[in-house]
This record gives sequence, structure tokens and C-alpha cells, in this order.
Amino acid sequence: MHHIHPVSELRSNLNQLAEICRKENEPVFLTRKGHGDLVLLSLEGYERMVAKLKQHEGCDTDIEALWVREAETRYDEIASGKVVCRPLDEAIEDARRALK
Repeated sequence: MHHIHPVSELRSNLNQLAEICRKENEPVFLTRKGHGDLVLLSLEGYERMVAKLKQHEGCDTDIEALWVREAETRYDEIASGKVVCRPLDEAIEDARRALK
């Protein structure tokens, strides 16, 4: 369950809000004028979040490299004649005929 409190509670209830973060290991979301403003995290929660982010660092680069390799492979197949390029409308028409 999310803990959502107005930012004004920081002054009067900091210890209580910090206790929620530490004991429940959950963030406390703070609002200002009804809109999200800040997030309060325990140190353990913050370190866990940073560790997860570091685990996924470079994933986008790896995925991009896979796409580039795949595209290069397809271009090589086209250039070598293994794959024949044809207009999309012809391919769609053939697919429709095959489904009938």
C-alpha cells in the first residue's frame, strides 16, 4: 500500500514517516497542493534501487547492438541473393491467398 502524505507533515512527523520507510521498506510519497512532489526512502531502499539500476545499465546498448547485427545479417542476405525483396502489396496479396 502506498504511503502518501502532504509535504507539510515532514516538519511535524519526520520520525514517523522515516519509521514507515525503514520498517516497511517502502517509500513515502509527499505531495504539495495535491500533486506529487517528493519521495522519502530509507537508505536501504535507496541502495536497493541503485543496485537494480546498475544491474540494468547497458541493457539498451546491448539491445541496440543485437538489432544492428540482425539488420546487417538481413542486408547481407539480400545482397547475396538469399532473400528476394518485393513490393509490400504483392507480399500482402500472397499472404491473403495463402489464408483462403
